[in-house]
Amino acid sequence: MDDEAGRAVIADLCRLPNPEAIDRTAYVELGGVSQFVSIRGRSASNPVLVVCHGGPALPSLPSSWIWQRGVEDYFTVVNYDQRASGKSAANVPDGLDLSIDRYVDDLVELIEWLRSEVGVTKVGVLGHSWGTLIGVTLAERRADLLWAYIGVGQVISGAENEIESFGHAVRSAIADHNDEAVSELTALGEYPGVQQLTVERIVTCRRWAQHYGGLAAYRSGAGYFIDAEELSPYYTSDELELIGTGQRATMPAVLPALLGFDARDRIEFDVPMIQFLGRHDWTTPTGPVERWFEKVAAPSKSLIWFENSAHLCMFEEPGKFVVSLVNSALPHAAV
Repeated sequence: MDDEAGRAVIADLCRLPNPEAIDRTAYVELGGVSQFVSIRGRSASNPVLVVCHGGPALPSLPSSWIWQRGVEDYFTVVNYDQRASGKSAANVPDGLDLSIDRYVDDLVELIEWLRSEVGVTKVGVLGHSWGTLIGVTLAERRADLLWAYIGVGQVISGAENEIESFGHAVRSAIADHNDEAVSELTALGEYPGVQQLTVERIVTCRRWAQHYGGLAAYRSGAGYFIDAEELSPYYTSDELELIGTGQRATMPAVLPALLGFDARDRIEFDVPMIQFLGRHDWTTPTGPVERWFEKVAAPSKSLIWFENSAHLCMFEEPGKFVVSLVNSALPHAAV
């Protein structure tokens, strides 16, 4: 069976044939930029959950067929390709605003559009990795739009993340007597240190941290996660090529904001706060999140550990992911 035949099977599997379902797509202008939006759920009357994807510029929809189908029984799930990401990267104008504030404002505009289009007053936002910077900032600024915020692979301190990820890579490489890894990591010097934190230095650190299970627990890689895009029923081969286009356009502009992000003192929220943490996550290490969440004041807060996951708990423990959303998030949507 080739990729096209595989996509056809998966497309049929993901089809929502019941009359109460919702399955639509649209291009919506957010912040003056056309952005691709997908809305899917078993019942259009279910609460809306907006997925704010990671990367930067790594849209969640292409690989969502692995884990999202169960979530759609309880929520109307909205995926959107952020500016210059995925299908939204077809036309990237020069000088495009890629500040965190602009991403947050885009999300506000998307929610306002959904309120009118789908007929809801509030939505839940689930941020993953890079998307948690956008999601937690929105939760602080516009609690009036949300029934809950769920962070998955939360970023609290970009600097602390780099230090902890590097430490995991070094400890693991030494324990494994991996001379190649030790040599490459040692060559980085003090990390992140005072010298410029280039993409090349970050890639070296990440490669070895992820080799030792920091992205997908107990795995030296996460090919299944990336390769799942190739069987996506939601993207053509040409559209998948746009993912790389978007990453090349956004990474140089977004990287300083990601590394400099610091929310350790942002602890007052007027919306329920939920955190899903992978026990083995060394891509966005959990230490900074735990320390921050202990100090967070919110109407309610929940922290759920995924003991057999790293950074991709929706892929690594999809059953627990659905159950955890139903138990910890859905009750807030009914309020």
